[in-house]
Amino acid sequence: MAVTALTGCSGKDDRGSSPPDLVPANALDGVLLSTNEIDSLTGSSGMVAHPRVQTMSDHRNLLPNLNCLGIWQVNEAGVYGSDGWIALRQELLRSPDTDDWHTLVVQSVVNYPSTDAARDFFAQSADRWSKCTNHNVNITLNDKPLPKWRSGDLTKTDAELAIPFTRRTATGVESCQRVLAVANNVVIDVQACTRDASTVTEAAAVADAIESKLLR
Repeated sequence: MAVTALTGCSGKDDRGSSPPDLVPANALDGVLLSTNEIDSLTGSSGMVAHPRVQTMSDHRNLLPNLNCLGIWQVNEAGVYGSDGWIALRQELLRSPDTDDWHTLVVQSVVNYPSTDAARDFFAQSADRWSKCTNHNVNITLNDKPLPKWRSGDLTKTDAELAIPFTRRTATGVESCQRVLAVANNVVIDVQACTRDASTVTEAAAVADAIESKLLR
C-alpha cells in the first residue's frame, strides 16, 4: 500500500517494515537458474536442462525412512505431503547429459500460502534431517541393495539446512550436497553432485542464487 501522507514530525517512512509480497506460483519459473548460471556456479560447461516438472516424486518404495528420504531426493511426496504447498518447479541439469555425467544439479522451488507455512515445513525438515546425520542410507531396487549412501554432518542456520552425502560404486565415488532453504513463502530444495571425492558446496551456491532472485 502506498503511503500518501506522513503523520507526526519524525519524518520516517514506515514502508520498509512492511513484509514482502508473497511469491505466486506464476513467478516460480523465473527464479530457477539458467544453464549458464549453473555452469558458472559449478565450474562445469555444457550443462543440459531436462524438462521442468511440477509434481512431487514418490520413492518411499525405495527408501521408507522419511528422515533420510528428504536428504536423498528433492521434492518427495512422502516428505512434503499431498497438501499444504501450492506449486513447485523442479529442473534437473547434467554435464555431460548422459548416464556417465560428471556434474548433476537438481534445483527446485515450492511456494506456500504463507511465510509461516513455509517456515513450518523448514522446521519439520530440520528435525528430520538431524535424525539422518552420519547415517548409512540403504536403498533396495528390485530386491537388490544399491551401493550405500553415507550422510555427513548437518549444518543449520535459521533459514538453511545443508548436508553432504557420498557413495562408492564399482566405478568410483559420487559426492553430493543437499540444501533446503526458506525465503519468504518459498522453500528452495537443491541437490548438487559430482563424480569424484571432492567436497561439494554447489548446492548451497545454487540455493543462495535462487534466494537472491526471490528477494529482488
